[in-house]
Amino acid sequence: MVEPINIFISHCGIDADSLIKVRDMLKRRGFSVRDSSIDERNPNKANNPDYIKSLIRPQIEWAGTIIVLIGPKTHTREWVNWEIEYASSFGNKRIVGIYLRGATNADVPENLNKYGDALVPWNSEKLASAIDGEDIWHDTDDQPRPGKQFIRSKC
Repeated sequence: MVEPINIFISHCGIDADSLIKVRDMLKRRGFSVRDSSIDERNPNKANNPDYIKSLIRPQIEWAGTIIVLIGPKTHTREWVNWEIEYASSFGNKRIVGIYLRGATNADVPENLNKYGDALVPWNSEKLASAIDGEDIWHDTDDQPRPGKQFIRSKC
């Protein structure tokens, strides 16, 4: 039996179509995915930041792995940065960024640079390795990305 993984996918609303693609990518790699992501299928039209955080917090708390979809507007979204920072506050959640097709190295959110464990191009093998604990830090061309020195302790 395949061990299920509990994930939360942080993303911009304009990249919501990629949620299904990431889930399918992981399933094809043999993962049993349980996803607590909040997506646009059931919009709630909330605009109170405290209320929105009250909806997102339990979803992130439940997940063991946070996947951050990196699209052209991701680095401009305060909510994505907040989700990454909140997830990092637990100290035991794997935070993995994945570039969507067409994204650039400049699209990486500031907090992924600070708190992320891995960053991979759109590649199912690399994503699976990063989720499994490999500290891959690559750019969109799958080359080692300079500047990432932080690796979280695995005590």
